[in-house]
This record gives sequence, structure tokens and C-alpha cells, in this order.
Amino acid sequence: MSSPTKRRAATGKILVHFKIVSAQPEPGTSAPPDGTYIVDPDKTRLLEKGVTHSATPVGLRGFMGIPEVVPGLSKDLPSRTTEDSDAAAYKLQDLVVSTLHPAAATLGLSLTCLIHGARGVGKRTAVTRVSVALGVHVKEINCFDLAEDSEQATENALRDAIEEASDYTPCIVLLTHVEALSKVDKGEEVAGKQPHIVNVLNDLFHSLATTIKETGHPLMVVATCADVEKLSTSVRGCFRHEIKCEASGLYSRKAMLKFLFASTPRSSDVSLSHIALQTAALVARDLRDLVARAGAQSIKRVASTLLEMKSPLAISRSEDDIAQAGVIVTAQDIGVAIDHARQTHADSIGAPKIPAVTWDDVGGLAHVREEILDTVQLPLQHPELFASGMKQRSGILLYGPPGTGKTLIAKAVATTLSLNFLSVKGPELLNMYIGESESNVRRVFQRARDARPCVVFFDELDSVAPKRGEKGDSGGVMDRIVSQLLAELDGMNSGKGDVFVIGATNRPDLLDPALLRPGRFDKLLYLGVSRDHDRQYQIIKALTRKFRLHPSLNLRTIANRCPFNFTGADFYALCSDAMLKAMVRKISEIDLQITSMNEDTERRKAKGVVEEDTRTRRPHPLTPQYYLENIASPVQVQVDVTEEDFLLALDELVPSVPMSELLRYERVREKFEGEQARKKREEMERKEQERSKGWVEEGTKEANGLEEADEDAFKHGTITFGEPSDDV
Repeated sequence: MSSPTKRRAATGKILVHFKIVSAQPEPGTSAPPDGTYIVDPDKTRLLEKGVTHSATPVGLRGFMGIPEVVPGLSKDLPSRTTEDSDAAAYKLQDLVVSTLHPAAATLGLSLTCLIHGARGVGKRTAVTRVSVALGVHVKEINCFDLAEDSEQATENALRDAIEEASDYTPCIVLLTHVEALSKVDKGEEVAGKQPHIVNVLNDLFHSLATTIKETGHPLMVVATCADVEKLSTSVRGCFRHEIKCEASGLYSRKAMLKFLFASTPRSSDVSLSHIALQTAALVARDLRDLVARAGAQSIKRVASTLLEMKSPLAISRSEDDIAQAGVIVTAQDIGVAIDHARQTHADSIGAPKIPAVTWDDVGGLAHVREEILDTVQLPLQHPELFASGMKQRSGILLYGPPGTGKTLIAKAVATTLSLNFLSVKGPELLNMYIGESESNVRRVFQRARDARPCVVFFDELDSVAPKRGEKGDSGGVMDRIVSQLLAELDGMNSGKGDVFVIGATNRPDLLDPALLRPGRFDKLLYLGVSRDHDRQYQIIKALTRKFRLHPSLNLRTIANRCPFNFTGADFYALCSDAMLKAMVRKISEIDLQITSMNEDTERRKAKGVVEEDTRTRRPHPLTPQYYLENIASPVQVQVDVTEEDFLLALDELVPSVPMSELLRYERVREKFEGEQARKKREEMERKEQERSKGWVEEGTKEANGLEEADEDAFKHGTITFGEPSDDV
């Protein structure tokens, strides 16, 4: 009989299971022909003699009410090659199966494996799932408990734990947080010193082959760590196998959500497929917390509803009573939980908090929007289209004059498609130590891979990746950054394709040509100024959608008075200045009203008139704060932007980009566009010039570097700026 194994059931009782290796029938009776015995507690005698190494019964979990802690390995998962928690479990299962083979003892096979991945991604769960599926014992050891003050004490604690686990073979020794045994000490590695724990691990791992020969069953060691970079190279080399565990894919998340929501009542508007799409990049622990938070939110919602009813029932019932009455989780509750989970995940990976920018905040840019959505949205919503192995584009370069909305476009893409957003500035990558700048580039893309699906936005890309060989910086750090950036971009193409890189620059002619070849930043989108008043009207309308506009204001009238070299930033300044002038005007009106009321009080006092009702008495002199809080009505303090405010702001506004600079950008655009694109643009310009014929606008003359013909064309709104485009 094997040694008994104890498991605590759902009722709190202890379940003890034995393996019967031999059975003797009652004296005077013969053994049943089918080998079936009936155990009578009053007559059957249980004799424990010695210890036999044996696997645990398959399917023990779920027996007599023991709850399942994790879903089993699914047979219909799409692939074992993907780098997620299911793939990690499959790879570990293959390694364990080969080690359990009877020939493993003869061949001297042993299993030492390192599983690394983000916290909560499912490393321990993968080991548990494999052990349950194969009937292998698990001896879990937290390495933080083994880390003692001295190296000898740590060694003794580790040896004792391994020796204890050898009594339960076949067994997996799970060393969690293995980085606690030996963290990276670059000084020792450079000096050639080897940590003492390396010798201990090598000695213990060599003894695994002896254990399988003595017991006939293997003793396997699996270690886990959150950041493999925190392990020294020598400790990492002690493990024969290494498995990377990443966040679960769409199918795995849906299966996990189905398992977690199995006992939770849900409303009909809850779609697990939609939740799986919205929870991209979240790890298993995040999904578990999401389900718990959604349940708590549903209880809070029902409790708040009952309290608002102000009925005796609402006061006498507690939240537990409400939960027992049958609270269901709605899509709104799950939406609140998803928003919290996303924010927590963004904080954990260091992603910046970006404002909720939608396409409603972007005026025009319809052609840019379509191009970007075809590049980003299509592979996310229809991954089956790229299942044949075709590589999709993942790099977009936005170029054009400053202030045309390149950064705003990138934020709108991330917000609209529920993507994580990583913004990178050039100076953030530079470091005074050799090799650290390239390491910063690697860390940026690693953060993006951990946060998939993700958008990496490189603002002012020309400052990060200039042409190699033309900079005189010491050590060639800029050249090395460009080379590292090229390597990472190539790595993005060979991955899953759910990391998108968007670059923005005002000077594409300064970029290294290797960045613009197909497979890297191969999609170039020009963001210029608006060439017609209709698109200018769309920009002003988008910028003022949260303003309170006077009924007599016509935004088209304002747009028709704007010159054609206004960028999105100029229109933003125009609307901000108009609102500021409206606020100043309202403050002046309030000051006049307060002055009039104070003068009226002075006249009444001079005549000896005393206010008899103390409730209507006001302090004298009347202050603006008192007037706004106690006297003024909401209508009296609301700010309405008028046409006069816009016209005053328009007269004071100077375009940020002169006409000569816009012409230079057009020449740069012609350089990057092909011949076919140039002909198409000229045809579109001709049609738009015919449509805009007759528009006579009064514009500002730009005498510097402009020819007389260009000035005349600018007055009449017919100057050629390229393909119609909009900005914000």
C-alpha cells in the first residue's frame, strides 16, 4: 500500500486516499473472479506496511466535492506553439511525459525547467494542471522561505526540501520565486565569480538521476520567476529547459472566463466572447480579480438602488441578504470591472495614462483614419485572415508640418480600439553608459509585448533614429540605437502581429533610410493643412463640441474667414482664445452688475432706507464670490461664445507654419510619394480647385521666399498643397 495522501474537501473534512497493492479475502472464502471487493468497515482490516512510490489517482480533483482550482488542459486549443499559459502547460506536459517514460531511468533523463513570465500569468497554474493530468505529486517551495542569512543555511534548507520531496516520487519540486536564491550581481559576473548557489543547484540536479534509479520514479525540478533578467547567467544555465509563459490568447481567455463565470449568474447581455476581446493582455490573475470585482459591483449597484427607494426593505436588508436573494451580473458591472483592470494593468507595465481621445475629437482626417484602421483594426478583429502566415503591416509613419494632429491620431487609435498605449520620447532612451541606450530600446518593446495588443508611439522619431554615419556623437550611440530599433522592428514582424508601431516626425528626410523599407515603417501617411473650408469647419466643430455656443454663431462663417495655412494646433489656439475672450467678457459683465448693486446699496443707505427682513440683507460691499454663490442664477454665469469672440481671436492669431515652410513640406512629400501617387494627387487637386472656384478669401501675404503668383493664388484659396487632408 502506498503512503496516504490527504486532501481537504469542500466541506472542510480531510479526505485520505490509499492505493491497495494486495488484498486477501476473508478466511473460508475465495477471491471474486472479477477482482471486485466490498469494504465493510466492521470486518475489513486495513494494514499499512511500508511505503510504495506511486502516482496520484487521475481525476482525484472533483471527487467527493473537492472543487476544481483550474480548468483542465483543453483538447481543442488552436496550437501548442503560441507563447501563453496553455502553451506553457503543453510544453511542460511533454517534458514530464518523457521523464515518466520507463526508459528514462535507463537513459538517465532528468527534468530541470525554468518557467518565467509576468506575475499572475499562470506559471504555478500550468504546473498544477500538468500534475493533475498526469497524476504527479507537487512539492511547492517558496524560495523566499529558503533564503537565510548565510549561504550555508540556505544550502541546508534547500537540500532538506529536495530530500523530503524524494519520498513522494513521482514528484515535481516547484521552486517559486527562484530569483530570491540568487539575484543578478553584475560586479561578480564581470569579475568571473560564480555564486555559491550555482554549485548547490548543480549538485542537487545531478542527484536527480540517482533518485529515479533508486525509486523507479523521477524527481523533477521546476522553477518559476517573474523577471528572468533578475537571475544571474550562471543560475539560469543550471536549468536544462526554459519555458516562457505569456498572457493567454483569445481562445484561452474565453475558456478561462467561462470557467470563472460558471457559478456566477449573468444577465443575457453578457457576452464572454466580447469580454475576451476587451481583456487582451490581462493575465489569469487579472481575470480572476475582474470576475470578483464584477460581482462586487453588482451587489453595490443593487444595494444603491434599494437605498434610493428609501423603503423599509432597503434599510433592513444587508448586502449579504441581497446577494443571497439572487443578484445577477450585468454587462455594465463587467464594464466597470474591465476599466479598473485595464488601469491597474497599465500602471503595472508603466504605460502612461492617456486621455479618452475618440474620433469625435478629431476633425476630418477621414483618409488617414481609414488607412490606419485597415492596418491596425483588421488583424485584431479578423485574425483568421492572416492565419495562412501572411505578414500584416505593423509600422506606420505619420509625417507633416508640426501641429497637424500626429500625436492625437495615435491616441485616438489606441482609445478607439481598446489598445494599450506606450509613448516614447527620444531623450528617454539615451543613457550615458555604453549599452544602456540599446537596452532601453529592448525594454520598450518588451513592455509592448507584455501589454499586447499595444501601440508604441515614437514621437519626434527623427531625434531617435537619424541617418547613421552623419552624427558625430562620441561612441556612436545614435547609430547603435538605430540598429537596435531596426532589429526590434524586424522582431515585431516575426511575432504575433498585435504590437503596432506608430512614428511621428516633422522631418522624414532626416530618418535613416533603412527604417522606411517594407516590413518596418512601410506605411507613410502625410498629415498636412486643410485646403478647403469644409474641412476647416469640421475641425472647428470638433474642437468646440463641448463649448456653449451662442445661437447666432455660425461656425461655417468663421471657417470661411480662415486662411489655408492654419494647422490643427492653430485651430485649437483659435478656439481656446475665443473661449478665453468669452470668459473675460462674462467676468466684465458680472463686475458691472456687482458695481451697480453696490452703488444701489449706497444710495439706499444715503436715503436712510433700512432692509427690515434680515434674510434678504447682503454684505456691503458685495463681493464676486458672494454674488456667484448666493445671488447669480446658472443662466447669468454661463459662458456663451459669440461670433465676435471668434473674430477677435482670428484677428490676433498668427499661423504657426508660414507658407514658405508649407511649400518645403510639399517638396518633401513629393520625394516620398511615388509617381502614381503624385498623379492621383494632382487629379484630386484639379477637381477641388474647380469646386472651390469663386471662393475669394482675404489671407495674410507671406512675402518671404514666395513668388507673386503664389501670393495671388493664396488670396483666392487656390494654392496647391497636395492631397486634400485635414488636421487636429
